[in-house]
Amino acid sequence: MTLQNVIEERALLKEFQSGDRIAFERIFRLYNTSLIFFATRLMASFEQVDPQEIVMDVFLKLHDKRTDFTTLSSIKAFLYISVKNSCLNAIEKEKVRLRRFDTYILDFDEAEQNVLSKIIQAEVLQELYAAIELLPEPYRIVMQKIIDGKSAKEISQELDIPVSTVNTQKSRAISLLKNNLSGAGIALLLLYF
Repeated sequence: MTLQNVIEERALLKEFQSGDRIAFERIFRLYNTSLIFFATRLMASFEQVDPQEIVMDVFLKLHDKRTDFTTLSSIKAFLYISVKNSCLNAIEKEKVRLRRFDTYILDFDEAEQNVLSKIIQAEVLQELYAAIELLPEPYRIVMQKIIDGKSAKEISQELDIPVSTVNTQKSRAISLLKNNLSGAGIALLLLYF
């Protein structure tokens, strides 16, 4: 480094430390392009983060700390280290955001499947209840009580009929329902009974 360069560097540094806008612009022009390139390379897989914003934020920090620097080399080191750290922080934040997004999508898919399952179940139950309403009265009464969760013994006591009659009516009702229900309705019927 020539004596002329040393004198120019010290003058630029002194003007920069005093808050001179032109000195700051010179330092900005000196490092901005290479810092953006550096940040872009670090952020290559994370398009959501703007490397130019990171570099701008670092230059703002540099301006705030301008009195702390004694050489242009220390400014350059500060700029590169700060850009690297800011990029790493942005990458980590982006990874957290992506994990949250993935979790949200997974939860959303599960919730959507659950809602779809509930809709199908409600439709099939409606079909089953409608088919039960069409059964002859003794069969219908037995089936409704079974749906309410009562055992054959409880139904026989309530209706004052033998347990074997309850089982026979249930069996005949199921046989009639199988003829009137869709595949899903039959599957639900077999699940219940």
